[in-house]
Amino acid sequence: MKKKATLSDIAKVLNLTKVSVSKALRNHPDISEGTKVKVKEVAAKIGYRPNLIARSLTSSKSKTLGVVVPKIAHNFFAYILAGIQKTANEQGYGIVLTVSDENQNLERKHIEALISMQVEGLLVSVSMETQNTEVYEWLREMQIPLVFFDRHIPDLGFNSVIIDDMNAARVGVEKLIELGCREIAHISGYNHISIGHNRRKGYEMALEKHNLEVKPENIVEGGFGEEAGYEGFKELVRRGVKPDALFSVTFPIGLGAYIAMREIDPAYIENIRMLAFGDSSMRDIVPYPQYYIHQPATEIGEKAAQLLLSEIEGEIKPENRLEYIDTRFLVTGTDFPLEWNTRKKKESV
Repeated sequence: MKKKATLSDIAKVLNLTKVSVSKALRNHPDISEGTKVKVKEVAAKIGYRPNLIARSLTSSKSKTLGVVVPKIAHNFFAYILAGIQKTANEQGYGIVLTVSDENQNLERKHIEALISMQVEGLLVSVSMETQNTEVYEWLREMQIPLVFFDRHIPDLGFNSVIIDDMNAARVGVEKLIELGCREIAHISGYNHISIGHNRRKGYEMALEKHNLEVKPENIVEGGFGEEAGYEGFKELVRRGVKPDALFSVTFPIGLGAYIAMREIDPAYIENIRMLAFGDSSMRDIVPYPQYYIHQPATEIGEKAAQLLLSEIEGEIKPENRLEYIDTRFLVTGTDFPLEWNTRKKKESV
């Protein structure tokens, strides 16, 4: 297989630094017009993504941010997008939204398309499939501003806005233990995705702290949507697991598990306490799951957009910075998410 061209290849041919090559490809004013022409000629000759270079790497200002989310079916990402949109609009920016549908190839294509549209920066929540980091390494080489939110890839040099998934999961599972639960099953996300790995780790830490065995048969690894929750709970039943509580890595996982319980035996709903990460806009109507770890989605979106705009303006640098947003443990029928409280207050004015 032919080795893909890199910035280093162009730099070596022209005896330039990678930084100079990157600036030339982006029409940076520090680079002479003659050098820009030579760099682009070599880039095209050796196949360094000429389709993107020719169309997008310019110095013009689009005042637009590109956004990539894995799903928009549930209110979590809708609230995040509201936060992004609000912050972007306040700073005179628009957004272009794309949805990867949890597919890493579609995620890459969206990123390339957004760059070709000359967006000034990217806000990305990675898909559950994403393991190939090539496109992100390219973005880093090209010094294109990017901020991850919710789901991130660590150690790539980009800043991220996330919650402390590990600690929040630990606290939530400990609450179940304090309520008397001892056989706590976990339908987890994929372990190669940050939220799946860290939430599972928090679950295990809580059990170990209270001298409860971490049983492999009590953990089902899958995706992050309803189907994974539905199949995950059925798998627990097939294994003969009889939990008194269930920790769902996301609300859609919990919803899928609830549907499976109702289909197999509604008594499961009465006998299994459920804790879900995220929450439902129907929590004041539907009493299950009983417990949630609430993520302030609007705040996550606002903070991610603020961080990206600061990077675009040169106020901060991409440096593996992690911005943590606080979570809350909520009880159905008693507590409501911050967004709900805010909405109700406005309506009552």
